Amino acid sequence: MHDADDTPQPLRFRWLVMLVLLVGALALYLGTLSRSAFPGLPAKSLAWHLGLDANRTLLDALWGRLVRLCAACPGGTEAFWAGVLSAVFGAIGLVLTANLMMRVRHQIHDAHDPRETARESQARLLAGLTTGLFVMVNIPFWILSTRSLPGTFHLLLLLGAAWLFAEYQRTGKPSRLYLLGLLYGVGISEFATFWIFAPLAFLLIIRAMLQRAEFSWPVLVRTGLCALPGLLLYPLNAWTLWQDPAIPLRGFGSPWSILYYNLRDQWHLIVKMPQATGFLLVLVLTAMPWIILFLLRGKRPAWRYSAWQVFLRLAVLAAALGSLFNLPLSPWTFFGMYYIMVTPYLILAACAGYVAGEFWIMGQVREHRNAGIGQPLRSLMGVFGLLLPVIILVAGVLNRPVADGRPGQMVDAQAQQVLQALAGRNVLLADGILDDNLRLGARRAGLDVQVVTLPQTGSASYRKYLAGFFSVPRQQSLLQVGFGAFLQDFLARDEGLMRIASLDLTEPLREVGVLVPDRLVYRAEPPEQPIDWTALIAAQRPFWERMAAWAATPVDDRNPAHPYQQYILRLAAKAANNIGFGQVERGDETAALETFQQARRIAPDNISALLNLLTLARAQDRPEAAEYEAEWQAFQERQMDSRVMWSLASLYGYVHNTGFLVRNGMMWAVSGKPRMAEAEMRRAAGGQAVSPEVKAFLGRAYLHGGDVQRSAEFYREVLKEKPKDVQTLLMLANMSMAADEYDEAERLLAQAEEAGMAPEKLRFERVVLAILRGQPSALADLKELVRQDKSNLRAWALLAMITSDGSDNAAYEQALTALKDLQGTSPEVRLMLAELHMKRKEWATARAELEQVVRMNPRQVRAWEMLVTVDFQERKRELAEDHVRNLLTLDPANFTGNLMLGSFQYARGQNSLAESSYRAALAVRRDPTALNDLAYLLMIKGGALDEARALIEEALAARPGDPLLLSTRSELHLRAGRLDEAEQDLQLVLAAVPDNAQALLLTAQLYAARGQQAAALEMAERLAERQRELPVEQQAELQELIRKLR
Repeated sequence: MHDADDTPQPLRFRWLVMLVLLVGALALYLGTLSRSAFPGLPAKSLAWHLGLDANRTLLDALWGRLVRLCAACPGGTEAFWAGVLSAVFGAIGLVLTANLMMRVRHQIHDAHDPRETARESQARLLAGLTTGLFVMVNIPFWILSTRSLPGTFHLLLLLGAAWLFAEYQRTGKPSRLYLLGLLYGVGISEFATFWIFAPLAFLLIIRAMLQRAEFSWPVLVRTGLCALPGLLLYPLNAWTLWQDPAIPLRGFGSPWSILYYNLRDQWHLIVKMPQATGFLLVLVLTAMPWIILFLLRGKRPAWRYSAWQVFLRLAVLAAALGSLFNLPLSPWTFFGMYYIMVTPYLILAACAGYVAGEFWIMGQVREHRNAGIGQPLRSLMGVFGLLLPVIILVAGVLNRPVADGRPGQMVDAQAQQVLQALAGRNVLLADGILDDNLRLGARRAGLDVQVVTLPQTGSASYRKYLAGFFSVPRQQSLLQVGFGAFLQDFLARDEGLMRIASLDLTEPLREVGVLVPDRLVYRAEPPEQPIDWTALIAAQRPFWERMAAWAATPVDDRNPAHPYQQYILRLAAKAANNIGFGQVERGDETAALETFQQARRIAPDNISALLNLLTLARAQDRPEAAEYEAEWQAFQERQMDSRVMWSLASLYGYVHNTGFLVRNGMMWAVSGKPRMAEAEMRRAAGGQAVSPEVKAFLGRAYLHGGDVQRSAEFYREVLKEKPKDVQTLLMLANMSMAADEYDEAERLLAQAEEAGMAPEKLRFERVVLAILRGQPSALADLKELVRQDKSNLRAWALLAMITSDGSDNAAYEQALTALKDLQGTSPEVRLMLAELHMKRKEWATARAELEQVVRMNPRQVRAWEMLVTVDFQERKRELAEDHVRNLLTLDPANFTGNLMLGSFQYARGQNSLAESSYRAALAVRRDPTALNDLAYLLMIKGGALDEARALIEEALAARPGDPLLLSTRSELHLRAGRLDEAEQDLQLVLAAVPDNAQALLLTAQLYAARGQQAAALEMAERLAERQRELPVEQQAELQELIRKLR
């Protein structure tokens, strides 16, 4: 940075350029401002800082105070005033950037040549204008300036620090450094990027002092001391957050723990970004132009550049303009709203502006014989440099549909429609997509509405947060157990039913009342309460017309608001389709046709509405049936997806086609969703009663899914209609035995005999009942049964299972031989044999049986699961990986497959993939081992220790006292500084496995944490001899511990 020319004329032009940029930026940003909460991160940021989110951020403290000031301003929403602040900060920031670029001198040949100095002054003005326009219209900066995000505020702090440094370079006044220190202290506490630039800032300050021959240690020390007031924002922010009742629920024990996690979160922002896909490419794209132009800058004026130097500058411009025009390698393409990277664009803007100035200088007519490339080419470069602002403005026109914030207003308006449709209800179940907009809208309207984000209800801390909004002690207690238990209790009372509504997620309400779609919301009304459907439908029509008009003018698919528009249109079309379905149920098929067509005008891809139109057109022999049939066939050819068909009602609404629904109901049942099957079958049956056969099927489906209570209810319903159904009596008897209700089982078996079942056919059940009751003669009865009925597979399998513990080896071998003789081509018998061998840890024999099973039936999921277990026990990793792939091909959601896949990915260091696999496994079964694996993975990754702690607590609740789980919890406590709790768990682990290497490592780490250095070193050194017993990451921890202790 060099001193600028301060003569009056250049100064006037400089101020004029900055004024034009300021006015233009304000006009652009305020004109495209989202005047309400833009969905996604902007709305989330507002919810965080207004205390409307359970997981409030610890960062952006100053911005949070500004947001709360905006919320207190009259005449507009908090989103509007925060957006105005962002626009103002953005405009000032780009003016500062332009000003800094206008201070950068270009090399000149003759400082006394007025033509050359005038040209250089013009070049700096052009550089400032080009840089300012580039910053103004690039997508990330434009987005930050038109949403309620802290980005432009943070950048203004950073640019303010750069400007103060430039002022020190220009004037040499130490006061500029003292102000820089103060601002830098504030910036560090607010914006993690200040930490990244801190070493560079320190070196630049020393370099500037040396260049001015004014190096002074006292000045440096005073500059550092000036940063201290800004750093006091750290404890102030921690104390402010500690006053929020939701913060202690997340495990924070004091303001100091908040301060620690604040610093930790900043650190994670710094270290995680380089791990993101595309970061290195963006780094190269940004750093290389800067290096070429500023670090490798020659001493010759631009008009003497060689062809190679000109080519390099053209390459720099290509990189800058490519990013500006959002070509595939631009930072916005890589990261989007996930991580809004603006710094690369600031650097590229400076590079583009500097090259524009160089090209303008190059275009000056020179007679010098060492003038580089020819004069015609230099003149062309001069024109190109002058046209760069025009090119940048063209990019701005093209970027406007992407960066425009106004489409977010319509999305937010629909969130307000949801609140209006609640009709006085104050609990809204939502899926997390529009939740922050809903919370902000409720706050503005003064509504006491609790928006429950269902995907978060698995978190214990979130449920604790929710407990504060429900006053009934029973409900608060059930929220500690789980959200499902709470919801079941809440909906069991009419009072609860009348308080709750759902956004799209209808399954929780479907079984307890009549679902009433209203715009985007579903309410459950008590079955006995009459519903005025005519008035309801009339009230929907204006809303449907607005939705259809909105669908006719779609948001640009590159705009961040686009997916939210598509989401809302899908919900609106789904609700319209479901209302049409209700019209068909009530016999008003003519009106239903119009409603289904309206649903398709809102969302043409609504498959349910298309199928409903096709069904009605076929039933009424309408001429448009052929058109609907053609559309359906075209859809199947274009984008048929089995997952869509399996979740048709959930995504697009009900289909009025009894045969279709019953088939899908069966699919839902066998896929582990019997509640969905039950609801859809009842809906498909309309006013007709569900047949006993279907009820029996649902009973089997619930039993298959593990819901014994619901299964028994269906079987009992079958008995009411068919009291002598012996199969139902037998199923209920088996369930009674499983529930230890032996007298009831005996009664049901006797009733089955009375209904006509031969006593010989019940001998096995009676033997099982005798074994469960512990009767001494039970084993003898079983042996007698297999002696008389040598082909009874169940009896032989039961005898083998009972005697597999070594209590009667002769009987076990006899049963095993009998099963092998009876197996024939039956894969089920081979599976039984494999289970017996696995129980006795006869892994090789079990493998042989299982391999036969998968040859006979390659789609036998259970066999693949067992094979994976055998592979794991025999440490045959390559085979296990092959078998896991086969298993997941058959069943992508399989618990065992996802769990084992996660362990393989973890071993390969693919932590993000492993986390995904563990979560997929836990979505199927909350198994303690899987919970522990995910908790441990989150712990070593860092950044999600609260969730890891919740997972391990859940695992220990399911398996109390398990040494492996206690070891994980102990390490979590140790990392969180909870040394007493860590020691308690560790003592339990050592009592169970006193010589375990991982437990000993934890012990050494605990000693070190308590300051017992000698004991820690002694144990660590002894453990070093056994370090191969530790996982790779713990070996590294051991070596690091030894290094620190020595």
